[in-house]
Amino acid sequence: MHRAKLQLIAPERAADFASGGLLREALENIAGLAGAELSVEPSGNGLDADDPSLPIHYRGEPVGRVMYHPNGGGPAVEAAARTISTLMEHVVGREVAVADLAEEMITSYEELNMLYSLLPSIATRTDETEIGSALVEQAIRALNCRRASLLVLDEARQNFRVLASAGLPNEARAVTIPVKGSIAEHALFENDLLIVNNIKDRPDLQALSKGAYKSFSFAVVRVPLYAQGQAVGILTATDRTDDRDFSAHDQKLLEGLSAMGASSLLNCRLHATVSRQMLNTIKALATAVDAKDHYTHDHAGRVSQLCVATAKVLGITDKAKLREVELAGLLHDVGKIGVADAILSKRDKLTPAEFERIKTHSEIGATIIGHVEGLEGVAQAIRHHHERYDGLGYPDGLQGPHIPIASKIIAVIDTFDALTSDRPYRKAIPTPNALIELRRSKATQLDPEIVDAFVAMMQANKV
Repeated sequence: MHRAKLQLIAPERAADFASGGLLREALENIAGLAGAELSVEPSGNGLDADDPSLPIHYRGEPVGRVMYHPNGGGPAVEAAARTISTLMEHVVGREVAVADLAEEMITSYEELNMLYSLLPSIATRTDETEIGSALVEQAIRALNCRRASLLVLDEARQNFRVLASAGLPNEARAVTIPVKGSIAEHALFENDLLIVNNIKDRPDLQALSKGAYKSFSFAVVRVPLYAQGQAVGILTATDRTDDRDFSAHDQKLLEGLSAMGASSLLNCRLHATVSRQMLNTIKALATAVDAKDHYTHDHAGRVSQLCVATAKVLGITDKAKLREVELAGLLHDVGKIGVADAILSKRDKLTPAEFERIKTHSEIGATIIGHVEGLEGVAQAIRHHHERYDGLGYPDGLQGPHIPIASKIIAVIDTFDALTSDRPYRKAIPTPNALIELRRSKATQLDPEIVDAFVAMMQANKV
C-alpha cells in the first residue's frame, strides 16, 4: 500500500524555512504520526489538484495550503494536515512580520537620510525663497513626482502665496489665495493631512488652485507646515512619475520635510523682522547724525542709494555684499556723532587740531557699528572709507587693492555728493563738473574702475 501524502505549499521564504532544521523535523514527525510522508514545495506540483487541501491564512487572506491524499490514512492524515496548516500560519506570520520590520527599518533609514541631506541646504539660509525651493526640490525627489508647490501665509496672515513650485503652469505659480473661506484655510488651521489619488474626485480642491489643475487627473498628497505652534504654510506634491498612488508612507515623508522646512521658514521670518528693526534703528542713527549739520541733510541716504547702484554696475550681485554696501553707505559718517557741532558746521578753515578731530570719525563709527553682531564687514567699510587709492589716506594708509571695495565705492560717492551739495565754505557745483573732478582724482584719491563705472552710470541716466 502506498503511504499517505502531505504536501505543504507556502510562500517562498516560509517554504525555504520549512525545508530544513528543527521545523522540518517537527513537520515530518507530525506527518509520521499519521503514517504519511511530507514534501515541501513553493508550488503545487506533485499532487492532484482534486486532492483535498487546507488553507494557510495570513491576516485573513490565503497565502498557501496543505494538500493531502489519505491513501487509507483516514482522519489521522486530515488531522496532521490541519496541525501543519495551523503551525505554518504562525510561521508565515512571523516571517512576514520580520520582513515588514526589515522594510520599515530600511524606510526609516531612507527618511532620516533624506532629512539629513536637506538640513545643510536650509539650516543656514536666511532667504525664504531659497528654503522653499529646497523643500520643493526634495519633495519631488523623495516622492518621485513631477509637480510640487509650497504655499505660505503672508505676514498679515490674510492670504496664501506660492513661495516655491516646480512643474506647475505659470498661472498657478502667480496665484494669491485669500485665507478666509478657502479649502487651504481648513487644510492649515485644522491640521488636515490629505491624500487624494484622483483629484477629479475632489472638485473642492479646484478652489485651492482657482482651476489651475482642472485639466489634470493625477494624485495629490498635502501636509500643513507648523512651527512653534504657528501655522506657516502647505506643502503639496502631485503627479507621480511611476503613476502609482500616493501612500501613507509618502505622506509621512512629506510630513518630515514640512516639519524641518516650517522651522527654517519661521526662523527666516524672525531674522527678517529683527533685520528690519535693526535697519530702522540704523536709519534713525544716520538721520540723527545728518541733523547735526544742516548742510549734510539726507547725505547718508543719497550716498547709500548711489553706492548700491554702483555696486550692481560693478557686477556685485551677492545679496549679503549689497546689503553691506547699503548699510556702510548709510552709516559711513555715524562717527561724527562724537565730533563737536562747532567743528562740523564751522565756516572758516579748520585748524590742524580740528581736522585731526574730524579724521577720527571713521574710527569712531567703526567702533560703534563693530559692536553689532553681523555687521563686522560694515564696520570695516566705515573705518576705511577715507583711505586713498595711492595710500595717502586715513586712518591706516591702505593702498589700492588692500582697501575694502565697499570703502572704495563710498569714497567715490561721498566725494561726488560733497561736490554737488552746499557746504558752509562753498556752493554746490553742477553734476557734469563734479564728474570731471572725479575723473581727475582717478588713481590718486579714488579707484579708477569705480570712478569709470559711476561716471558711466550717471551719464547713462542723463544726470
